[in-house]
Amino acid sequence: MMDWVDGQTGPMMIVVMVVLAIVLVLGLVVGINALYPSRGQGDRTPPAQDALPRTAAEEELELRYARGEIDAETLARQRAVLRQR
Repeated sequence: MMDWVDGQTGPMMIVVMVVLAIVLVLGLVVGINALYPSRGQGDRTPPAQDALPRTAAEEELELRYARGEIDAETLARQRAVLRQR
């Protein structure tokens, strides 16, 4: 069988192939990151400082809502009553 370079692969050809492989892998990584930006990192902004701290009563109220014991309207109404105190 005949080879293109008569059976001798020069050192320059090996360097070119390694560089091309690295460029290909980097191109794939950059392309995938461009198509699918980092998810799961969440919002990196700090929480708002003006938000009122939740009391134990508000947390219990939200737990009741999460369990389905009360509806959204009742949650909003009772939360408003708690915050007026």
